[in-house]
Amino acid sequence: MKALMFVAPGKVEMGELPEPEVRPGTVKLKINYAAWCATDVHIVDHGLYGMRPPMPLGHEACGTIIELGDGADKLGWKIGDRVSVASLFPCGHCDSCKRGADVWCATPSMMPAFTEYGVAPTNGIFKIPDDVVDIAPYCLAEPSASAMRGIDLADIRLGNTVAISGTGGIGSIILNMLLLRGGTRVTVIEPVAAKREMAMQMGAQFTIDPFNEDVVARSIEITEGRGFDVVFEASGSPKAAPAVLDMIANKGKAVYFAVFPMDYELPVNLFKLYYKEGRIQTVFTTIANYPRVMDLIPRLQTDKIIGAIMPLDQAVESFELFHKSIYPKIVLKCS
Repeated sequence: MKALMFVAPGKVEMGELPEPEVRPGTVKLKINYAAWCATDVHIVDHGLYGMRPPMPLGHEACGTIIELGDGADKLGWKIGDRVSVASLFPCGHCDSCKRGADVWCATPSMMPAFTEYGVAPTNGIFKIPDDVVDIAPYCLAEPSASAMRGIDLADIRLGNTVAISGTGGIGSIILNMLLLRGGTRVTVIEPVAAKREMAMQMGAQFTIDPFNEDVVARSIEITEGRGFDVVFEASGSPKAAPAVLDMIANKGKAVYFAVFPMDYELPVNLFKLYYKEGRIQTVFTTIANYPRVMDLIPRLQTDKIIGAIMPLDQAVESFELFHKSIYPKIVLKCS
């Protein structure tokens, strides 16, 4: 079967993988849609998490069940069911899993997404409602679960002033959730004019162009001298990271969501942070959020978040398009 492969630092190619075989406790999927994530690109460009070629790519997927492994039918799964797929499948047995910290599972597994078929354990799939016509938005379940984790950890209250730095794929999903959560003076910091326009269409109240405006000064102006109650950094740019701490209000929260280069160290003036009673929060993800996400996806503005849908045969071109930062999300139609 066709698959997009990480073949060398900075390089991807279409390749071939053997079609996976269903096992007990799993289902075989025809992958319908899979979305690019900055994490995939960072793996190729920077060797994120120590990943090395050759390896198949992709981890944000939805698909259709075409074969059941032993025991899957007893859990109610049927051939033809359409599902979203988790990015990592925790073992459920290690110390971290038993403590409810599945993201730090000692022996996780995963299913490559930029390919035609995949096999996933039944505890890593989540049913798409039968009445949904277009299932493409459900490949965004994985980034939405991560974004939801960030919103939960930030503990945003109705009326909190909020800002988001970077409206790529994850940033645009966070923006949508901030609006649903009741954020106010919702501000987007984004260098790409088209993305700033999209953010305003989604409901942002203010935008800042970091290339041509003083981000901190403009933030203080928008919040009438206070600073923001919560600022999300979702661009992953080391140049953007330090300003977030100067944008937060007293008792404010700086949420570093994006995956930064593994050798990046954030400069922090601890006295300033102490004086504000400020908080730095980082975010990973959890499989426990998927049931909530499946209910939430119809309320997300996925028509704006998904900027392009391309066939799997154009996966290499889609990788190059990602680097141009034109669209929040680029999705591959895999079958």
